[in-house]
Amino acid sequence: MTLLEAPQTVTLIAPIIALVVSLLTILWSTRLALVKERRQLLWSKELDRFFALEERAGQLVEELASHRAFDQSIGPKLEEFGQDAGRFTRHDDVRRAILQLQNTLNRMFVAKRNHDNDQENLRSELDRDLKKLLNACDHVTGRDKLHRGRI
Repeated sequence: MTLLEAPQTVTLIAPIIALVVSLLTILWSTRLALVKERRQLLWSKELDRFFALEERAGQLVEELASHRAFDQSIGPKLEEFGQDAGRFTRHDDVRRAILQLQNTLNRMFVAKRNHDNDQENLRSELDRDLKKLLNACDHVTGRDKLHRGRI
């Protein structure tokens, strides 16, 4: 190899190396972007599930804690809420809070149906259990940090 051939070889190899590195960088960044997008989509769906759970729980508590006349049509809503514990199995604190609130909702349902005198105590339990559920949801979704100003 002469002195004239060496610079030509280096001149050819350098762009090839740069091309390979550029292609690898593009592939790697595309992969990272796809993983990030997928994670954001999953988290968005998870947030929607939490919002729906909170809405259902709030509506049930409002309906049963009210002083309005007993409405038998709330039974299917209670059954649907009862299935939420299984939907949130990944989040143990949320699942336990759902089960606790469901128990209190069912007791209030029976008390209203039977015109029981224990309704006032159950109203305070409903409020306490709903707050416990909302706090558990806030902890999982990170809204508790937002409320405390950490984010």
